[in-house]
Amino acid sequence: MGLLVVVLALVAVVLVRTLGNDGGDSGATAATTAVDLSSRPADLDKTLAATADSLREFWTTELPRVYHKPFEDLAGGIQPKTKDSPPWTCNGKRVTYRDIRANAFYCGGKDDDYIAYDASYLLPRLDQGFGALTPAVVLAHEFGHAIQHRAGVQAPSVVIELQADCFAGAWVAYAQSSATDPVAVDQSALDSSIRAIPLLRDQPGTPATNPKAHGLGFDRVNAFQTGYESGASRCATFPDGNVVVTELPFRTPVEALTGGNIAFGEALPFFVDHLDSYWSVALPQIPGAPAYQSPARKPAPSVPLPDCAGDPGYDRQAVTAYCVPTNTVSWATAPLARLHAQIGDMATGAALSESWARAAQAQAGLPTTGGPAELQQVCFTGAWVAAIASSRSPVQLSPGDIDEVLLTVLTPLSTQEEHAVQSTSFERADALRTGVLDGLGACLK
Repeated sequence: MGLLVVVLALVAVVLVRTLGNDGGDSGATAATTAVDLSSRPADLDKTLAATADSLREFWTTELPRVYHKPFEDLAGGIQPKTKDSPPWTCNGKRVTYRDIRANAFYCGGKDDDYIAYDASYLLPRLDQGFGALTPAVVLAHEFGHAIQHRAGVQAPSVVIELQADCFAGAWVAYAQSSATDPVAVDQSALDSSIRAIPLLRDQPGTPATNPKAHGLGFDRVNAFQTGYESGASRCATFPDGNVVVTELPFRTPVEALTGGNIAFGEALPFFVDHLDSYWSVALPQIPGAPAYQSPARKPAPSVPLPDCAGDPGYDRQAVTAYCVPTNTVSWATAPLARLHAQIGDMATGAALSESWARAAQAQAGLPTTGGPAELQQVCFTGAWVAAIASSRSPVQLSPGDIDEVLLTVLTPLSTQEEHAVQSTSFERADALRTGVLDGLGACLK
C-alpha cells in the first residue's frame, strides 16, 4: 500500500540520519516553520513537519468539497522508523523495521490510523538525491491513502496507488499557490520530483491486475500531473475508470528473461528504419507538409558529431542530432550504446526519435529551435510510441518500454552547456504524455 522500494542505485549520495525523536514513534518533533521545498536537500524534520501541516490545511478544505466528509487528523500521527524502533502493529500484525526499510506506508486498520516511513534510509536518500520536495511528495502520497480510507474508496491496487499519486500532485499545486500554508514550492523542485517518480515504479512485467501493483513510471507521472493540473476532484474519478494504466505482463519466458530488450546492434538499425517508415506516413498528416524526404544518416564513433554549418540548433555534443541544411541525422554510437545499456532498448529509439522529430519539423516548415520546438519534438516521440502500441503495428511494446522512453526524455543527452534544454522536466513529461495519449494531431496545437 505504500510506495515501492526505490531503485536507490541511481542516487549517488548516501546519507544516513535519524528523523524525529531518536527512532521514537510519535512523529517529527521539530516546531513547524515556513520552509522552501526546493531541489536542494533540507532539514527533513522541518520539511516533514511543515508538509504535514500543509497537507492538513489542504485536506481540511478538499475532503469535504470532494467527498462531502469532514477531515479528521491521523490518530496515530506520522511515525519515523529506524533499526532501533521496537516492533509495532498494523491490522493486528507484527511489523518491524525490516518490513519498512526503503519504504513508507499508511496503516488504516480498525485500531490503526498512522503513516510510518523509513527514517534512516528512504527519505534521507530522496532528500539528498532529489531535494526537499521529493520526500514531501512521498508523505503526500501516503496521506492520500489516509484520505482514501476516510472516503471509503474501493478500487484495484494500481488505481488506489495512482490516485494517491494524483492527490499528491493536487497538493503540490495547492502548496505552490497558497499564501497561508507553511511550504513554498519552486519550479526546480517540481522538476526534480518528476525525475524521481519513475524510480518509484513497478518492476516491468507487473500486470495491472497484480494485487500489489503501483503503476509504471509513466502512469505515476501521468497521475501526478493530472492532479497537479486538474485537482483532487479529478483524482476522485479514477475508480470510475478515468485513469491511464499501461502495465502489461511479459508475454513469453524469453521476453521476461531479456526484460523485453533487444541488443544494441539489432536495435539501432531497427529504430532508424522504423522512424523513417513512421514519418513517411505521419508527415503528410501535418497540414501543408510536403512528401517526406528520408534524412541521410551520418553516424560517428563518439562525440563530437560531424559539423553542420548554418544550423544554430545543431548540437555536436549530443547523442543524436539533426542537421537542417543537409537533411542529415547523426548519432554518436558509443554514448548511444551506453544509454541503451543503462535504460533499455527504447532509450535508443527515443534518443533517435527526437532527431527524426526535428527533421519532421524542418520538412513541414515548423520551428526547430527553442523551448516550444523541443516540447513538440518530445510530443512527436510520444506519438511515435503510440503508433508502435497501436493494434495495427507489426511490432509490439514490451513491459517497461514507455518508462524507458520517459527516462530518456528526462535525461540530459548533451554535454554542451550552451545547448542545454530550454524546457523543464515537468513540461517534457507532459509533452510525452500528450503524444502518447492524444497522438500526432495534439502535438500541433
